[in-house]
Amino acid sequence: MAGNPDTRRITIGLVFTVLAMLSFVTVGLLANHLVDRGNPPVVVASYEALFGLALTLGIRLRGLRSVRSPVGSGLGWMLGAGVLFALATGSFYTALARIDYSVAAPVTGAVPLVSYVFVLLLLRGYERLTLRVVLGATLVVAGVVIIGVAN
Repeated sequence: MAGNPDTRRITIGLVFTVLAMLSFVTVGLLANHLVDRGNPPVVVASYEALFGLALTLGIRLRGLRSVRSPVGSGLGWMLGAGVLFALATGSFYTALARIDYSVAAPVTGAVPLVSYVFVLLLLRGYERLTLRVVLGATLVVAGVVIIGVAN
């Protein structure tokens, strides 16, 4: 991948974004399967978080020793993000115990649109949103909703 460093950085970012999307979809399907078999949703979410932490630490343990500690309020923000992610995961898995995956997934498909609203409100000086980006996100969410309603 020789060439422009920005192009390389963006390409790698997109590859990891697609990997994250595929991982989230697979996790949702696995969680749906586990919850449908009678496993408590919060227990499934807890084990998922525990195994994810163990895997991440196993991969990055040596690198963590050389990394600087979080600066300033970074640790607080990380703690808040962790709590919110745990709340999101537990809520989603609890929803899967009550409704079908084909209904729950489109609702969580609205995440990009809500993310753009947060960017507009909270990250005005850091992120740039264009009309094309907002329209694209709206179309993606509308497509997911149409598919969900059709099911």
